[in-house]
This record gives sequence, C-alpha cells and structure tokens, in this order.
Amino acid sequence: MFNMDGINGIRCSSLESTSVVSLPVSGSPTSANSSDMYLYDDSSMSDGSLYASDQENHSTPRRRSDYRRLHRRRSSTLRCPQQQIQQRQAANLRERRRMQSINDAFEGLRAHIPTLPYEKRLSKVDTLKLAIGYISFLGELVRADRCSSESLLSGVSNTHNKEEQKKVIIRARQIFDATGIPTIEVDMVTELGLFRIGVPSTDTKKVAEACELRDNNPQDYHGMSVLNAVKNINTIIAPELIKQNLEVTMQKEIDQFMIMLDGTENRSRLGANAIMAVSLVVAKAGAAKKGVPLYRHISDMAGVTTIILPVPHFTILTGGILSSNGLPFQEYMIMPVGASSFMEAMKIGTEIYHYVKKTIMSKYPVEGIYVSECGGFSIPLSSHRDALLFLTDAIKQTGYAGKAEIAINAAATDLYKDGAYDLEFKNPNSNPQEYMSSDKLAEIYLDNMKEFPVCSVEDAFEFDDWSAWSLLAGRVAGQLVGNDLTQTNLRRVGLAIEKKAGNTIGLRLNQAGTLTEIIECYKLLKTNGFGIVCIDRWGDTADLFLADLVVGLSAGQLKCGGPVRGERIDKYNQILRIEEELGALSKYAGRNYQGQGAP
Repeated sequence: MFNMDGINGIRCSSLESTSVVSLPVSGSPTSANSSDMYLYDDSSMSDGSLYASDQENHSTPRRRSDYRRLHRRRSSTLRCPQQQIQQRQAANLRERRRMQSINDAFEGLRAHIPTLPYEKRLSKVDTLKLAIGYISFLGELVRADRCSSESLLSGVSNTHNKEEQKKVIIRARQIFDATGIPTIEVDMVTELGLFRIGVPSTDTKKVAEACELRDNNPQDYHGMSVLNAVKNINTIIAPELIKQNLEVTMQKEIDQFMIMLDGTENRSRLGANAIMAVSLVVAKAGAAKKGVPLYRHISDMAGVTTIILPVPHFTILTGGILSSNGLPFQEYMIMPVGASSFMEAMKIGTEIYHYVKKTIMSKYPVEGIYVSECGGFSIPLSSHRDALLFLTDAIKQTGYAGKAEIAINAAATDLYKDGAYDLEFKNPNSNPQEYMSSDKLAEIYLDNMKEFPVCSVEDAFEFDDWSAWSLLAGRVAGQLVGNDLTQTNLRRVGLAIEKKAGNTIGLRLNQAGTLTEIIECYKLLKTNGFGIVCIDRWGDTADLFLADLVVGLSAGQLKCGGPVRGERIDKYNQILRIEEELGALSKYAGRNYQGQGAP
C-alpha cells in the first residue's frame, strides 16, 4: 500500500532486532524466563465476562513469544522502523491500560470485602456470590475502557492522563420489593469495589412525602413500573453527578447537587426513588472510602458520639385496613423495653411471637397463622379491647411481664370521616352517630395506658388534626409517635415541634428525598428533645441500610414488622451482627428508648 523503500532502493531493516517495550503490570503471572511473560488475551470477552466457562476459557494466557510472531505477521507491510515502534508502543499502552483496569478491579474486590462491616463472617458460598456480582462489573469496566472514554464515568477532574483517572460506574435497574411492586436498585463500582442498594417503595403516597416516579403505563405492572426513574439515573443523575468530581464521602454536597438537578420541591422531576437510591449507595461507598462500617459513617455525619442499639417494635397482630377482622387499629406490637441487650430483645420478641402462633393454631383454622405484609397475624378478634387482652395474656404466659410492653399503631387517618373518627369504618353501614371526637378517642388511649401495659401509641389522630395531637401530648405519660403526622418532611417536623404535637417522630427512608434530609430531620428532633423511631415500609427490600441507619443515628427505636419474612428479619439480624462487633461497647436503649442518640 505504501512505498516504504529508501532513496537507494534499499528497504528499511525489519523490526526483529528492535526491542519491545515491556509491560510493567503488577500481578501478571510470569514463567522462569522473563521473555515468556504471560498476557491475558480478552479479545473473546464480547459479553464483558471474565469467567472461563466449561466450553471455553475467556482469559487464555498467551506468551510474549506469541505476541512477537503476531506482530511480525502484522508488520509485513510496514517497512519503517519508526512506524513499527510507534504502533507497538500504542498497542502496549492499550494493553497496559486494559490490564491495569483488570488488576485494579481485582484488587478492589480484595479490598472491598473487609470494608463491609461483617463480611468476615460470610460463608464461602456467600463470599463467592459477592465476587460473582462484582466481577460482572469488572467485565463492564474492561469493555467500557476498550470502547470509548465517554462510556466510562470519570471521577477525577481536569486531568488528561487517563491512566490516573478513577473509574466509576453507576447503573440502575428495575427490581421488585417484598410485595411484588417494581422499585429501583443501584450499583456503584469504585476503586474499592461494588456497592448496591435497593430502595423501599410504596403503592400509596402521603401528601407531604417526596414523590416517587412511576411510569403510569397501565400495560406495565398496572402503571407501577419505574423504568423512567431508572433511565433518569443512568442518563442524567449518574453522568452529571460524576462530572462534579465530588468524593463519595461528601454526602451533603452530593445530595444538594441532586436536589438542585431535580429542581422541584417534592423531587417529582427525576423521582425521589431515583435520587434516594443514589444517595444511599453513595453513603455505602463513602463508608468504604473511610474504612469504617456504614453505621459509623452515618453516626459521623449525624454527629453521634455514642452508639445505642434500638428497642424493636415487633408486630404481632394486625387490624385496620390490613385485615377484615374487627380490630379498628392497624398494628398491635410488642416492645422488649426490659431487655438488657438486643439479643435478649430478640429472644423476648420471638418467643412471644411463636407463643401467639401456637395459640392461634389451637383456637382458629390454619388460615389464622398466615401473616400480613408487615408480619402480623390477622385473627378474628372483634374489638380493640380483645386484642389488648390477648397480648397481655401472651406476655404473662411467656414470663415476660415487666420486660415486654405493648405498642399500638392506630393509623387513625384511616378512621377519619367528616371531622370525627369511625372505629367501625370497615362496616359500610356504620352509624355516623357513633363516630368519635378526637377528645373521646384520646380518652381511649389514656385508659388503655392505665389498664394495660401499653407504652406507645402511633398515629393517634389524622395527620392534620394538630390540636388533638397537641392536647394529648400534654396529657400522655407514655410515648405518642407521629409518623403520618410528619412524613419525614422537614417542614412538617418543624411544625410538630412548634405545636408540641406528640413527643416522638418516625423517620422513613423513602419519604425523604436524600439521606442528608433524614439526618437534618434527626438533628432538629434531637435538639428539641423528641424521640425517634426509624420505620420500614410495606414495600421494603432485602437491603440492610435501615438497620445501619437506626444504629448510626442511635435513634433508640426500630419499627420493622414481625420477626418473620426475609426483608424484615434480615434487618434484625444485621443489628445482632453489629452488637457482636461492638462487644463490650454495645449499649441497648431499653427503657430509655426515647432519650437516646443526642448529638
């Protein structure tokens, strides 16, 4: 093609005598002869896989001598030594970059496993699963490096040396929550490894909580799919966020940027589910960057100096809209306030739960032991008082009188009709003359606390019945929890503090737009002497972030459903691991569950 002859008709000498630039790649296996250095040929990895299947090996080692023969064949038409040298140097540079990507990723895997708080206790099978999930991203990282610089997100600013750039991948996908509703999962790969989060979802939106983005296409999952939110992460949030060149430890700055990028008050443009997913996965990566467990990273951001393990709220019975029985209130729970440790709290809660299960099996058909989405039993009790008698007897029969107390989630917004409360709201023919005023309903709560071991009432009134909340808060000796009242909305939290509506506030992950907003709510509540309960959602996932959040904030209370179903029991198990890790330094909130975690 090209005339490479010299001016005297003599061709340039071949490159056989020209030295080859060596590839100083650490970790490459070598033979005894340095000239037989192995290089991994990944040209067959079109799918990004780094695994050798039973049929073929995707990472076949090739000797240096093989590369020399290959280059001789390719150089048959290239006569100029200078061109050959430049070509080989460029090929070596590409190979060096590719190998460096592979080595960095494998080193990231080795560095990543210890940064997870309890990975040292993983079984070999679980560790292998983690490695498989991570190496799938390794293939993507190599492929992105080979294809184009635009497909690889850079985490380093103003640098022209691509070899020194940090490589970050953020990818979102649609998964399903524990109720079969689509939600978002986000993977983030940094130089320290793979970090993953699955955000909880809900099929009902409260008026003040941040707005989840749903596709609203009735042909797909009855309009509940989240593909647009996933697209917003992959095409808007991830590229724009990484362009800011912020360290993963800069949680507040990252969250503020995403809020600005969305530009709406309720996060409706990009979706609160999209923004929160990225916010939480950044927190996981930030903990690894600092080399601390996730709960320690959260406590640092919140200014918490003493770690306190929470009192769990175990859901035992369900009523309200969760059941067709005669119970007006939504959940009846057990709080092991007299336990000395979280392990003992789990013992108390599970023993009461299984005693109740055996009692139901002896009195009711087998359908009675089927559990609701929050893990509680729906048995045919006819009145609120019957439920309290049933639980009080269960506590006594298991020998935990004085150690376990009862908590009620009234979910009174469901009872609210025409300015009053209908405890027979499930009856379509209920009598309006029997509707209760907020004052009468308050008397029921106060009487329950006197007659039964009831220590806590959640959502006692409709979320905008502020006067009723304030009046009862001034009279109640126990805990009055506002969950629907504030909806993890900073403005409503401030309003509850101003009106002294309740004395404890619930915080939920997916009601706020970012982790930073949850921490701001926490700080405001603690500064004003309010208690805190970290609460799950019906549409939760198997992710354990909530467990690390309640420990990191030292909130003192965790409401996570009954001690059953994987998405709930996994969070309790995570706190057991944290308690084991803390050892003698672990402290259980116990009866002081309202007063823990002040910064």
